[in-house]
Amino acid sequence: MRARIDEAEAEILAMALGTSVERIIDFARRGGLRVMGFRGLKYYALRRGFAGFEEGTSIFIHNGGFVVVPGYPAIKRMLLLDKAIPRWFKDRVIVEEKMNGYNVRVTSVGGRIVAITRGGLVCPYTTTRLERMYGARLRELFSEYDEIVLAGEVVGLENPYTRYYYPEAPRFDYFVFDVFVKGRISRLKMRDELVEKYGLRRVPILAETSKDDIEGIRRVVSRLEQQGREGIVVKDPEYRVPPLKYTTSRTNISDIRTGMRFFFEEGRSFLFSRVLREIFKLFEEGVIGNKVYTRAVDLGLAILEPAIETVHMVSKGKPVLDEFELVFTNQEELQEFIDYMSQLGIDLIVSSQVETRDGIRVKMAKPKDTWIEVKRILETGLSPLD
Repeated sequence: MRARIDEAEAEILAMALGTSVERIIDFARRGGLRVMGFRGLKYYALRRGFAGFEEGTSIFIHNGGFVVVPGYPAIKRMLLLDKAIPRWFKDRVIVEEKMNGYNVRVTSVGGRIVAITRGGLVCPYTTTRLERMYGARLRELFSEYDEIVLAGEVVGLENPYTRYYYPEAPRFDYFVFDVFVKGRISRLKMRDELVEKYGLRRVPILAETSKDDIEGIRRVVSRLEQQGREGIVVKDPEYRVPPLKYTTSRTNISDIRTGMRFFFEEGRSFLFSRVLREIFKLFEEGVIGNKVYTRAVDLGLAILEPAIETVHMVSKGKPVLDEFELVFTNQEELQEFIDYMSQLGIDLIVSSQVETRDGIRVKMAKPKDTWIEVKRILETGLSPLD
């Protein structure tokens, strides 16, 4: 929800972000702050960058003071490996796997573990699952190291955001890719030492090589392509420059297929950026003429098949839903998550609950607005777009 802020809290936020009370109040008035609560903790999330802080930065009001959890900076995307990598990096690079999940920062506020999504919101479901899996290890880490924030990827099928099957993490797990120390991302050696010391998981390192070893990096991408994995993130081991990312064709096309199921909501944002990636990928690979045909067929099917399936569903009176399955320990956890999503304007549909050895397995869905637009088109025959 949009923040309503009193002067006392405006002063705390101004101190936290190193700016003036007047700027904070004006920023809040213009919708730049979201105010939320989590199990007795009150916090603000930046809806966009402000005062040198990234979008998704969270400021917790605690014991009359504050705790700032910096937003994770956007990573620039490469379109041409042979141009970007030698120009961007200084010498040696680490090539890590880019995993297909959702970005989560984990830290401790007032002795409580919190799992914060890219938008700066504490997800109760993610927090509880991570507490169950790694709670003791995380509490030990946060008690020994001051102002530490883990940044990582939650992957697996049992989550409400991005679902992709990994054999090494089929249901739910967390892979650390960076560590913030006092607001700054640390060198990779420290991350690796912490992960090993506290028994956590880290994103796979696929290569340690020279910035000029483009063929070697291409072989890594080709292997990921064959395995159906998402892509790579290339990093300077000392973090002297920010990382760069690159995704496989299979991921680009799979993303389009996913987005085009809900084409009025996600189709447009998913489509052009991924087509652009494929244009330059084919160019760099030297694919021309008839050799473009196979990729073009895959791309065309990814655009049209899911969209046409959606139209057929609506024509038969079926709703268009994003369906998923989560596991909760008890009804209180389930209700907490439903309330959290409701705060974000998402009214979940719960279709079934089954008691299992793991807990309460709940099938639920997010309604999508695409069906309203499609229904209107089927009734009127008119396009909502020019």
